[in-house]
Amino acid sequence: MRKSLSLRYSWVWFASFLLAAAVLLPAVRLQAQDAPDFSQNVKQVYFPFNVYNRIDNPAVLDADAQYLKQHPDAHFWIQAYADARGDIFYNLVLSYRRAQHIKTSLMARGVSESQIGFATGWGKLYQICAQADSECYQKNRYAEMVLPELLHLM
Repeated sequence: MRKSLSLRYSWVWFASFLLAAAVLLPAVRLQAQDAPDFSQNVKQVYFPFNVYNRIDNPAVLDADAQYLKQHPDAHFWIQAYADARGDIFYNLVLSYRRAQHIKTSLMARGVSESQIGFATGWGKLYQICAQADSECYQKNRYAEMVLPELLHLM
């Protein structure tokens, strides 16, 4: 009985966390103009369908790594996403693996691990495009680097 109760409360905590993130993060995205240099130089990287260890635009990741190496004072977080296909748990795991892959790839390109606050995945929680077509799905399969001070979570 106790095991099922503790399991239930852990899901309640997780659901509360996701709900809080869903309320806070959409408003934060509007504040990207607060750090124009970072957001203009560090771009999103995109992934193929159902893949976490290969990106569609490796030249962008190379350019991101160059900028981040030249700005060692830039501390950032990595957030990755998935398209709307698949269940929520699968997409959370997939997007988390994408974020970890980007972290590893940046470190392999010479970015200091101390610059990366954390790397996480949000699954299909924050879709940029709502149509059910391949172009829209591609827009939702990405990872981005964001400045933590813009997230108001610290």
